[in-house]
Amino acid sequence: MNSSREKISALIITYNEIGYIEKCIQSINFADEIIVVDSFSTDGTYEYLANLDNVKVIQHPFDNFTLQKSFALKQASNDWVLFLDADEVVSENLKSEIIETISSN
Repeated sequence: MNSSREKISALIITYNEIGYIEKCIQSINFADEIIVVDSFSTDGTYEYLANLDNVKVIQHPFDNFTLQKSFALKQASNDWVLFLDADEVVSENLKSEIIETISSN
């Protein structure tokens, strides 16, 4: 990664997203850290994520979306944060725009 730019954390909250999460993670490989907060998935989502070197996965009980996203945000170590749903994919155009934005003053 280019060290002259700001760093970005990508955050995702999941529950049973094995059918979507792989494409989502692949689309945010430009992020300096990827953190997934999983609500104790039972479909292999957690196990899949736990085996990825570039992903930090944390299991945390789900009360509501606000609390879960707030918990995820507290895990981020960078000022720039990209929140995604597990079924979202960042396009190449959006990726370029994000990198350009965090690289500018």
